[in-house]
Amino acid sequence: MKFRKKIVLLFLPCLFLFAGCIKHFSGTKDTVEYWNSFTADKTYSYDEKFYAVQEVEEDYLPGADTPSYYTKVSIYEAETDIPVFSFCPARARDFWGICWENDTYNIWTQSGDIGVYCYKYEDMQWKRDESAKRPSYIISKYDKKVKTGQ
Repeated sequence: MKFRKKIVLLFLPCLFLFAGCIKHFSGTKDTVEYWNSFTADKTYSYDEKFYAVQEVEEDYLPGADTPSYYTKVSIYEAETDIPVFSFCPARARDFWGICWENDTYNIWTQSGDIGVYCYKYEDMQWKRDESAKRPSYIISKYDKKVKTGQ
């Protein structure tokens, strides 16, 4: 009987730890997994002509002994899986995802240190457009939640 009690007491903290992990990865607005309109997953343009993926790239700056890590966004033609363009918008540790506009091939990125930026599509290239106005339906993880009466 004492042995069972010790086992229960040993595994009880593990149960609470596991329960805490479930809450952390559940995607609620109070966790780091909640990115609003943005994602770290493979994501398709509005008509599924293109898809974008992000990955971490390692780079050594001149004279540096340790590497720096950047997020690389690669865009592919969905029908052929052929890469058509890529760009590095921010440091990996600060990067919080990408999303497409609903009716164009423009891509938006969000980063904890540099903010939210548009990469405008022109002639099979995506170039950063600092003057772009973010559509109201693209919501950053840093935007305050607005009450909608629901």
